Amino acid sequence: MQSGIASSRFSAYRLALILVLLFCAGCNLATTGDGAPTSFEGPPIIHIAAPAPNQTFLAGTTVIVQARVENAGPDLARISVLLDDALLGEKVNPNETNAAVLPLTIDWPTSNTGDFRISVLAERSDGEFSREDVNIRVISESSAESAATRETNRQEAGAPDSPGADADGQKDVAGNTAEQPDLPLPKPTDSEPPVGEQSRVAGTMTQPARIRVGPGATYDLVGNLDENFEVMIVAVNPSREWYRIAYNDLPDAWVYAEFVQPAGGAAGLPVETGPPMPMEQGVNLVVVDVQLESAIVCNQPATVRARIQNQGTDKARNVAWVIAEPVLMSDGSSLLENPPLAYLKTLEAEEEDMLAFPLTLTSHVDQEQFIRIVADSGNHLPETDETDNIGNSASFILQPGACG
Repeated sequence: MQSGIASSRFSAYRLALILVLLFCAGCNLATTGDGAPTSFEGPPIIHIAAPAPNQTFLAGTTVIVQARVENAGPDLARISVLLDDALLGEKVNPNETNAAVLPLTIDWPTSNTGDFRISVLAERSDGEFSREDVNIRVISESSAESAATRETNRQEAGAPDSPGADADGQKDVAGNTAEQPDLPLPKPTDSEPPVGEQSRVAGTMTQPARIRVGPGATYDLVGNLDENFEVMIVAVNPSREWYRIAYNDLPDAWVYAEFVQPAGGAAGLPVETGPPMPMEQGVNLVVVDVQLESAIVCNQPATVRARIQNQGTDKARNVAWVIAEPVLMSDGSSLLENPPLAYLKTLEAEEEDMLAFPLTLTSHVDQEQFIRIVADSGNHLPETDETDNIGNSASFILQPGACG
């Protein structure tokens, strides 16, 4: 009995909710007394509610873009969202209900860091349009942690900002927070400096620091140095931010120059670039295969399938989309103003996904064409190799069919 009453109440609640929604939907329709849509003069009006201007986000989080288009009307032809002028999302003929105000929400899962401009554009069928922009910043977790650490140190010590310290007091230019490995202390070396160059310069560590195999925080660690430890400076890198020191007979041992106090001038030290940068790890989307399911006939639906693989070592978050672009073989021109696109799911390292694109071609009958697949269109996902994001289908002749 109780469940029957609950079910009845739930049904009544749903009915009331539906009536409210229908009423609200009716409120969105702009009509005259005789039921005809009202006219909308002038360009659409855009208001971006989120994100806020100059808002900062952590890389890996999702930016939710919320906006509304006022003075919309039945002739609103297109609403577009751009990220640094690259298409983030688009809706063609968005106002099927002839509403005066249209809401807009779109998500952008961030990955790469930097300053970005998000733009919302609304365009009428006669070409009249409006646009509103908002600038945001995306930072890495390490940058956020370093900034917080610097601010805490500054407030507690009343000292100028310095590179961030980790829990063990070890510091480097990147403010890394990894645990200190148990590595041996350096031992002296008696090798002589090259002839004609400044003699090695003695130095003293002004604070704890890490030793790396190259002049940069991305190189591997080979040791640690305590404050007041004496070192022998052998060379400096071109930017003069890192010193190479004598350390356990290693050919390359580098410390951040800000943490070393040379006993004399270091201007005459040899300049060295250090070893090559370590192999970059990350995401690498590759268009592995593009297939046409059948012959392509004018004005008949067809399907193109593309196999996309992440050949990198890191996870590829679903921030990338893929477009299928018909291209004329004779001059390489694109045949669709708005080619179909699909969002790529999150791909683990070596994982792949098969995407299907519906196509209906109506132009350049009896001419040779092909389908170009572009992964990560707009380059929103940083990759170790940006040159292998494009794959092409076999060429085909568009059959006339009913168009002939």
